[in-house]
Amino acid sequence: MKKDFTLERHEVGVQECGETAIEGTITTVDQARVSKPANTVVAFPENATSARNADFGPFYGQGYDNITAACQRTIERLVAESVKTNGKSLSPSTIASYWKDGFRNFAPFLSLLHAASGERLTMADLDADSIKQFLQYLRNEPLKYGAQKNYFSHTKSLLVACHRFGFWPEVDMKTVWPASPFPSSNRRTKGQRALSKNEKRFLIKALRKDMERIVAHSEPLGRYDLAVCVLSIALSTGMNLTPILELTTDCVQPHPLKSNLRLLVSFKRRGNATQVVALRKSEEVSEMASIHLYAADAIDLIVARNATTRAQFDDSNRLLVYEGTRSKFVGKACRLTNSILNYSINAFVDQHQLKTDDGKPLTLNVSRLRQTLLNRVWEMSGQDPLVAARTGRHAVSTGNAHYWEAPPEAETDMRFLGEARVQELLSQPNIIASDRTPVSSCKDVRRGQRAPKNGEPCQDYLGCFRCKSFVVTGDDLYRLFSFYWAALRNYDTFGGKRWTKYLKQVIRLIDEEIAPHFGQALVNEQRERAKHQPHPFWRDLSMARMAV
Repeated sequence: MKKDFTLERHEVGVQECGETAIEGTITTVDQARVSKPANTVVAFPENATSARNADFGPFYGQGYDNITAACQRTIERLVAESVKTNGKSLSPSTIASYWKDGFRNFAPFLSLLHAASGERLTMADLDADSIKQFLQYLRNEPLKYGAQKNYFSHTKSLLVACHRFGFWPEVDMKTVWPASPFPSSNRRTKGQRALSKNEKRFLIKALRKDMERIVAHSEPLGRYDLAVCVLSIALSTGMNLTPILELTTDCVQPHPLKSNLRLLVSFKRRGNATQVVALRKSEEVSEMASIHLYAADAIDLIVARNATTRAQFDDSNRLLVYEGTRSKFVGKACRLTNSILNYSINAFVDQHQLKTDDGKPLTLNVSRLRQTLLNRVWEMSGQDPLVAARTGRHAVSTGNAHYWEAPPEAETDMRFLGEARVQELLSQPNIIASDRTPVSSCKDVRRGQRAPKNGEPCQDYLGCFRCKSFVVTGDDLYRLFSFYWAALRNYDTFGGKRWTKYLKQVIRLIDEEIAPHFGQALVNEQRERAKHQPHPFWRDLSMARMAV
């Protein structure tokens, strides 16, 4: 690696080069003059994480001071932008993640790079090759796939910001980053699972017990009680974690049309939009604990009880503020962060001995409660994607990929309950020809087991495989295998979770329980024919999506 600058040039401070900061533009900065500043600590504004500052001091003197200084200056400017725009440019939590998950995991790689080259590293030394080496470094570390992607993405975001502020002008942003360094990351990373019916029932019972205790007293709410209220809000609204932690005291507004409803107003940074949820209002405070977990009333309770504590906090409009009880925070007003919330939720699970269906300690967080609510809405709406997406305040494609799951019974109930008739039996005079369906045949498409029995033909194509009226003959194999290949080809468009719950079992049934009833030669012939010349009905899975 080529050494570009001398030690003396590195010792000149950044302020001497007369740089200017122009928002949204690249201002070229002399890389040789970006060096260690007098203050190496960057303070973060109040945010939903526990990070309050970034100390770059330990990273100076390690052979890459120029890069460390550039990253520090970049984070300082990002913080200034965030404060100026009230968090609209980047939230303080996001900037803190650039430090925690980005630079702090990039620095060990820079140390290795410096040791290998024996040269002082500057921003000019970061090119496509070094970025590929960093990617390989992450892959060699004992990290999960999702963690590797997270560290790389935050480092990339930080370096892109360095380029925007002029600290990395030599690089070509179009060629330095590898295309799709972590393919299929969504499939390989398991999302949160919705609570089962029993898990949800015991959770609600525990929440009601704690809410009865909270309502019966009048003292300010501590962090544990605030966590109980947050769980109640999340379970009844399906909100994401950050919007809940950033709720303000005026987040509940009167409904303009209905007196028994109120509106919960929050802001979702990722969507850059204000979101409104309609909430029911209880008549009595005691009813909140004994009958329903009303989110609006829980918020009113927090506003009233913690008013004195909130007045001592920097932002008196912040809802989730409590009085600290540990070490240096005793008696001080503290904001509820995600780490404190998770700690309190774990204490809640331990106190009420909440278990999974197989007896293990329950893993509980806000994301699981959101998943639980949205799946329940999806099921109760007859698996209507528009209703479920509107409740979750996201796109239909997002819900299809990340939220909606078939109920647990879908897998266990998927059994082949029909008949497999070989072609020879159809030639017998006492056999009545079956009605044809897009999948196979049926004893009676209008009055069969799963038919609507109103004179209309049955449209439950996926239900055929667990219907006693289902019939498969040799003539049906072409349509059956056309559906088979369509299911295999359309994994991505159908939605990974729905495909696994619904179609994976269908594929198994066709291979293991239906095909063996017919001659191998006939099965192979119809399978290949359907693969290359599928039945027009099954050229894609549009009809199957409607059935689901």
